[in-house]
Parts: sequence; structure tokens; C-alpha cells
Amino acid sequence: MTRLIPRALAASILMLLLFSSARAGDESAEDMTKLLKLRLGTDQVEPAQETGVDGVYQTRFGNKFAYLIDGGRYVFIGDLVDLKTARNLTELSRRELVVEELADFGEDKQIIFPAENEELAVLNVFTDTSCGYCQQLHKEVKYLQEAGISVHYYPYPRGGSRGPGYADLKKVWCADDQQRAMSIAKKVQAGSLSSSETCESASYVDDGYLLGNRIGVTGTPALFASDGAMFNGYVPYQQLIPQLLNK
Repeated sequence: MTRLIPRALAASILMLLLFSSARAGDESAEDMTKLLKLRLGTDQVEPAQETGVDGVYQTRFGNKFAYLIDGGRYVFIGDLVDLKTARNLTELSRRELVVEELADFGEDKQIIFPAENEELAVLNVFTDTSCGYCQQLHKEVKYLQEAGISVHYYPYPRGGSRGPGYADLKKVWCADDQQRAMSIAKKVQAGSLSSSETCESASYVDDGYLLGNRIGVTGTPALFASDGAMFNGYVPYQQLIPQLLNK
């Protein structure tokens, strides 16, 4: 036989649930991320933001996106996908981050091979002169330029200051003719690098490495379209050109 809950007790339970729900919804961004910071052992966690999904909040640490539920008690790390619309919500946030970070780096720190005639698209490339696939991609830059695509190079020495291309990247960024130096360093053009490694622009190599780490670069070449979309590794120009122009 089913036992009925007394009306007064039911009302009390309802008030308690509403109170608990209100408290969970009133958690500040700092409170929401408090346990996550504690477990990670760092304060470098972005404030929690609403996702549009009830009770789910997005935060970020490093280049990882995480989702908090139950007022920040539980976390899951990965991609949040809207199955109804087939939209990867995490990927959209990831692309926004990439666009913001690349814009902050500034064109004065980049080495740019501009499109011929009208610019139709931009390809952002994190590169290391000692990387074989980076050298192969550089041989094909002329085809990208002919198709109306500007190539913006960012320095990313694999292995950081101990990487095999670190010194050469600094020489390239210090060169008076950076484009020629890039082609020499990547063995596309004959010649030798003779510039200094200690000019003001040499620090951009370290800046580029830190930037790449912030947006999830783990190897070279790392290719990004202007909307922040990332291509996985080297892509032949025959495939790359239509993908960039159709965005």
C-alpha cells in the first residue's frame, strides 16, 4: 500500500529543493571553479561561463576545455556536442580562442608571404625550419599565393629552446630579408643564414612557441584557417586550396 506524504512535509521538501536549486544557480564563477583549481593545483583556470545547456558551465585551463555541473562539484573534459544541430560547441569555443590569440600576436611578429593580386584567404602556419613537412609545405607556398591565399608564418621550435630549429628560426626572424631567409633555412633556396640570433625580433621565436602551446599546437606544421579551424599536419596544396577558398 502506497504511503502518502503529509501535505506539510511535502511543502517543506519542495521549499528545500527550491532553495538548494537557487543556491546552485547563484554560485559565482569563482565558486564554480574553486574545486577544479584545488585539484589542479593552479589558479590558471578561466571563469565559468554558461553554455546554453541548463546546469552546465564551460571553463578552460591551458588549451583544455572543461564542463562543470552541480555547482562545480563535478567536471568532465572533452567536447560538448549538440546532437540535434550536429554542432560541436567546444570546437566553436576553441576556434574563437585561436582567432583571438593569433590576432594578439600581431603581423609585425609574423613572416608573411602575401597572396598575388586579390587576397581571398589566409593560412596561418606554425613552422619549424628543421621540420621535413614544413619544408615540403614551403615549396608549395607559391601555389597558395597564386590562388589568392596569404601565408602567415609563426615560429614554433619543436622542443623549445633545445629544439633543432631554434637557432635557425631566430636567424630567420632577425634577417633583413625574412622571406629569403625562410626559403634558405627550409632548403628551398640556395644560400646560407648569416644573420644574428640576438636581435630584437629573436624574442618572437619564444613568443611563438608559447602562443602555439596555448592554442594546442603539438607539432609542425600546424595549420589554421582565418576562422580558427585547424588542419591536422601537412596538407598538399591541391587539397588545401579548395578547403581554404570554400570556407
